Amino acid sequence: MTEHDPFNEPETAHPRARELMREPLFWDCVDEAAPFGSDEGSDAYYEWRSWRSENPDAPLTDCIDWILDGNLNAYNETLASDAQVETDLANPDDALLSEQFDMFTLDTTIIATGLGQLMDEGKIDTEAKPFIHVAIKRQRNPKAGHYDSVTLDAVARVVDES
Repeated sequence: MTEHDPFNEPETAHPRARELMREPLFWDCVDEAAPFGSDEGSDAYYEWRSWRSENPDAPLTDCIDWILDGNLNAYNETLASDAQVETDLANPDDALLSEQFDMFTLDTTIIATGLGQLMDEGKIDTEAKPFIHVAIKRQRNPKAGHYDSVTLDAVARVVDES
């Protein structure tokens, strides 16, 4: 994989990503409320690139499973229910992978990893999209959400259209 900086040189991103990621928020690497603007989102993108260089033919779900420390099946719709989000926020030490991530960091990492595949390869693997949608749904919860609805709507659209 070639070295490039799609944030300062958007022409180095895949053409399909440039087509789908129309909103400036996707290219903002300093706004904490943008998918790649937080340290978590930026780090996730570069970790994706590193993982991909070592796993050039693996599906994105393998990367997500790696992020989730082998708990891919546990990162599902039940985590995005209002009751579960409230439970996880009230008892953060008992949340999924709490020893490694808080809810925002985990969700942001999943979102940025999926968008990273789009930026580099022009697609998001279909099998990975449900996991990205779990992250989006959890971040839509007003008690947990770090992102505004405009950002989450844009991310959901891009995931669906990719």
